[in-house]
Amino acid sequence: MKTKSKKKRKGRKIIKWIIILLIIVGIIVVVTKVKSGKNKVTIPTVVTTKAYRGELQEQVSATGIVCGEENVVIYAPAAGTVLKVMPKVGDEVQEGELLLSYDLEAMDESLYQAKLQNERTQISYEVTLNGNAEGKGKVSEADTNIPVLKQQIADHEKYLENLQTALAEYQSKQSDDAILLNHQLTKQRAELMESLTTLTPGTEDYEKAQKQLNSVNAQLEQLTLNQSLSQKPAEYVKDLQEKIKQEQETIADLKTYQAEMERQKTTGEATVMDSYQKRQLEIDMELTQLNYDKLLKGREAAEKGVVAPYHGVITGISAAPGNGVADGTPVFTLERLDKLKVNSTATKYVLNRLKVGQRAEIEIMGEMHEGRVSHISRVAQTTNLSAVVVGFEVEILGSLEDIYLETDVKMTIYTNHAENALILPTEAVNANKEGDFVYVLQGDTVSVRPVTCGITSEGLVEILSGITEADEIVSDYEGELEEGVVVERR
Repeated sequence: MKTKSKKKRKGRKIIKWIIILLIIVGIIVVVTKVKSGKNKVTIPTVVTTKAYRGELQEQVSATGIVCGEENVVIYAPAAGTVLKVMPKVGDEVQEGELLLSYDLEAMDESLYQAKLQNERTQISYEVTLNGNAEGKGKVSEADTNIPVLKQQIADHEKYLENLQTALAEYQSKQSDDAILLNHQLTKQRAELMESLTTLTPGTEDYEKAQKQLNSVNAQLEQLTLNQSLSQKPAEYVKDLQEKIKQEQETIADLKTYQAEMERQKTTGEATVMDSYQKRQLEIDMELTQLNYDKLLKGREAAEKGVVAPYHGVITGISAAPGNGVADGTPVFTLERLDKLKVNSTATKYVLNRLKVGQRAEIEIMGEMHEGRVSHISRVAQTTNLSAVVVGFEVEILGSLEDIYLETDVKMTIYTNHAENALILPTEAVNANKEGDFVYVLQGDTVSVRPVTCGITSEGLVEILSGITEADEIVSDYEGELEEGVVVERR
């Protein structure tokens, strides 16, 4: 039993040493491989290509939203009460389709009232004008008669005064002074009449002499009257008294007529309008006429209702049945469907490639449509992500059927185009801080060649300068490349 136990312990020790030996051998093998790998030199491998001549069409991909070319606001053609609104928001309407109707009965009542008011104002104006003309006539008559009456009254009062003076001197005898005065006046009159024959009519001396002669004649007449009365019998005195009475009655009648004329003038002046009052009446009449004409025109427009000016989609309604609308207030907004566009934005990296008139292909709900860049905004805007973009529009050409507004679309815009261009795959062109360059393989050695790039399209780039079609260009490689590095072809 002891012999067997010793054999088992001896076998276990042998296995243990074998495992340790294998571990040591493994470590030695690994270390050897690592050392041999560090000492080995790796040569880069490359794949080459050559530039070729061809046509290159640059493209810009974009997304956008379908909109109407024009968003039209439709205004109420007349003030009135809405009877019915036909469409709903989102409905498609045709050009000339009725959108809204008016309550014409209510409008007819308002129109009738305006007509009566207009007629009333015109009649009032005519009556006022007639009164004005009549007042002017009365004032004119009074202005003509009053001066005449005043003169007549003055004349009769003067004659009355003479009669009364003559009556007062009745029975008085003509004194020596009266005879002497008569002689002197007669002599003076003769002298004046003789002097007038030597003077020129119209001169100052002639007029002065004529006035003196008139005065002398008046004195002689009064003197003669006084002398005749003093010699007349009593019946003549009675006649004189009767004349005085008649003159007094005549003067009273004339004064009464004068007072009547003055009242007539005052009354007439109260009805006569000045230019401002007349203009005010004319303005009132014009305003009532304008109001009636406006309501009449509105009634004619309301009879036709509100119709769609274009084929489009109703995007807003601000009128409701039973509510009133004022003339010229917005009632509908309509987005036109006869002209559609795509609204999109471009970043600064592609903006310089976009131009008005460029062709575009638009994918709308799986269908392809032709388009054309129609507008590029001159104002930049900032998005919610703080990116600066510029809006542009693409007009949708061809059939517009089954195209819905506010639909998201994809677009390909064909921008720059180059013919007979020198073309390389974009992966063959590299870039550093100094600009674009390519690796040119000369034999088995690489050289770095700066290039100038043009347009790009679908993995291809136009080379404007730096290489030729004969140059062998590295398009793919493994390892590190730099000027003068030796490579192997794959």
